[in-house]
Amino acid sequence: MTDMKDLLELALSDIPRTSEPASSAEDLARGRRLLRRRRQRIAGLAGVTAAVLCGIAVPLSLSGSAPAASHPVAAASSPTANHPKASGKPTHATAPETHAIKLVAWKGTQPPGYRVAWMPKGWVVQGSTPFALTIAPPGDKDKSPDSFLGKLVVMLQSADATAPPANWADQLVNGREGKFDVQGDTQILTFKVAGGQWVVVQAPVVLGWDSAELAKFAGGVQVLAAAQAGRG
Repeated sequence: MTDMKDLLELALSDIPRTSEPASSAEDLARGRRLLRRRRQRIAGLAGVTAAVLCGIAVPLSLSGSAPAASHPVAAASSPTANHPKASGKPTHATAPETHAIKLVAWKGTQPPGYRVAWMPKGWVVQGSTPFALTIAPPGDKDKSPDSFLGKLVVMLQSADATAPPANWADQLVNGREGKFDVQGDTQILTFKVAGGQWVVVQAPVVLGWDSAELAKFAGGVQVLAAAQAGRG
């Protein structure tokens, strides 16, 4: 009923103002034609509006993707191109080889304080006192016998100590008790001689000796009556 009323109103609004009245059938037909035209106009306007909106939306979409075009993504580098493929054989870092300096029989006048049966080949006695016997490599720039760094040293254990640390490794010397340790670049062997005294031998690791070789050198040490223990 509402559609019929609308048609009649459209028809009446579009009738030229004449003196002759129009029939109801003509009014209904005219209203339908006018309604169809109005719908066509509305559809046309909707299409134009959609086109305009699409025209605006497209540039916005393109502008949003523009940075991606101006900044291309770099291709992922191939690991095999930048890092040559390793061979199937494993590689191992090789430590510099240390050649052990041989022990040779002592020849010459024995220094006071201590007597030794062995000597590192080529090394020389720098000095001997009642407190220490110092043996150094040839050409050592440090000529002081009281400087023990990098040298082979024999001395009595400090008078302030009663025994070597219990947590050191066991190393017998001539069948008697001994303790061995490595501290930095220095090997230390503390052992007991026949007289009951504890003797300390310090050796630089550059000699290339193990604890058994150091024990061999220590086995040739004799403590003379003039030897004295230091303190500290």
